[in-house]
Amino acid sequence: MTTIEAKKIGRKKTFKATLVLLAILLLLLMVSETRGDFANGILFFIRGVVNIHALIILLILFGSTYLFGGQAGEEILMEKKNVLLVVLKYVPIISLALCFYAMAVDLLRAGAFDFNEFKIQATSFYIPLFAKTAFSLFLAWLWATTRIKAVGNRIVE
Repeated sequence: MTTIEAKKIGRKKTFKATLVLLAILLLLLMVSETRGDFANGILFFIRGVVNIHALIILLILFGSTYLFGGQAGEEILMEKKNVLLVVLKYVPIISLALCFYAMAVDLLRAGAFDFNEFKIQATSFYIPLFAKTAFSLFLAWLWATTRIKAVGNRIVE
């Protein structure tokens, strides 16, 4: 197996896992939005999902998945690294990138920077956002990297 093949397998598996995760999360969001009034819920859901910030978040998510998925495939298949260590290496980086974008948008919308307000936001919004993002991505990437390792084991046999 070459490095290019390993990266291609890694990108494919992590991209699929991230796509499945996103589909599940969007489905849960849609169900929660459409609970009371289905028609208005669908409109609010579409408005929430189709905006510039959501598109940039998706670009960050799938762009970093593409980059780090290739690296994960190379590390697992070529360098025989532990799957869990690879997941623990890349998931926090992707989660931090997503949270930094959310934080930047939030701070720019606020206008003036207030450190006390930032501390309140950090404990009530940014840290939970990071934890939820990291946990969700951890599950998706653990599934994907396990599948990458399984592909490597089948090729060796």
